[in-house]
Amino acid sequence: MNELIKIGENTYYISGPFHVGVYNLGTENYAGKKEVCLIDSGVDSVVAKVIDGLLIEAGFYVKYIINTHYHADHTGGNAYFQEKYKCGIYATKLNAALISNFDICPAIIWGATPIKEVLNNYFYATPADAVDIRELSMPQGMEYVEFPGHCIGMIGVKTPDDIIFLGDAVVSRETIEKHPLSYIYEVGEYLESLEKLKKIKASLYIPYHAEPEKRIKSLCEANKNNVLDNIEIIKQICSEPRNIDEVISLFFNAKGHKLSMYKYAVEGGIIRTYITYLYNKGEMTAQNIDNYIKWQVKQSI
Repeated sequence: MNELIKIGENTYYISGPFHVGVYNLGTENYAGKKEVCLIDSGVDSVVAKVIDGLLIEAGFYVKYIINTHYHADHTGGNAYFQEKYKCGIYATKLNAALISNFDICPAIIWGATPIKEVLNNYFYATPADAVDIRELSMPQGMEYVEFPGHCIGMIGVKTPDDIIFLGDAVVSRETIEKHPLSYIYEVGEYLESLEKLKKIKASLYIPYHAEPEKRIKSLCEANKNNVLDNIEIIKQICSEPRNIDEVISLFFNAKGHKLSMYKYAVEGGIIRTYITYLYNKGEMTAQNIDNYIKWQVKQSI
C-alpha cells in the first residue's frame, strides 16, 4: 500500500515497491500550497498519479524533481508531473541528457536498435525536459552525493533532516536472492561507491528498492558479497576459453535460473560488464578462436 510517511521535520517518502522521496521546501505557491521537491518520480504515469493523490491530500505542490539517475523506473513519472506542475527536473549532466532523450536508453541496454523485450517501463520512459543539477539552487543543508557504478553519474540526495535517498546504490537482500545479476554499469566504481556509502553518516538511509535502514553497512556488505560471488563464478567459468554466450548460459545454469530474451538482453549485458571489469584489470585475456572471441582468466604462474 502506498502511503506518504513523515520521517523528518520536512522529509517524507512514499512507501511501496518504489521509495520516492518528498522534501518540503518551506515555501508556498500562489495558491498557498506547500512546495516540495521529489526525489525520483516512480515507474510510470499510473504510479505518478497515485503519488500525486497523496501529495494533493497533504496540501503539497511539486516545484521540482531530482532524479538520482536516468533509469525509467526512477523517471517514469517525470512527464506526468512536468505536464501538470510545469516543474523543473534535475539530474547530473549525462543523466539529464538521457532523461530528455529516452529513445537512447533501451539502445544502451541492447547495444543497437533495441529488441521489443527491453521496451518496457524499466528502460523506456516518456521523455521529459531535464537539466544539469548544477543549475539548481538547493536549500541550505541539502546536497547530492555521487554514487557511480550502478549507472553513469548516479547520485544520492541528503536532506537537511540528515536523511539520505540512495537511488540504486544498494538493493535489498530479497532482490539479490531473486536477481543475483542486479544491474551494474561499472563494477569497480560500484564497489567503490559501496565503500563510500559505508562511511556516510545519516540518521536514516532510504534505498529506492529496499526498506529504510538506520544502519547501512550490513546491506552494503550483502551487495558487495554478491558482486564478489558473481566475479568468482565468472572466473571459474572462464578457467578455459569461453565466448560471451557460453558465459551467459553457464552462469545461469550455475545459479539455477532460466534464460529468457529479456534476461539475455539485460543480464547478458551485466555479464559483459563483469568481463569488461576483469579484462581491463588485466585478470582476463581475449583471443580469437575460429572467429569467436573467447575470454579466459589469466593462469597463475
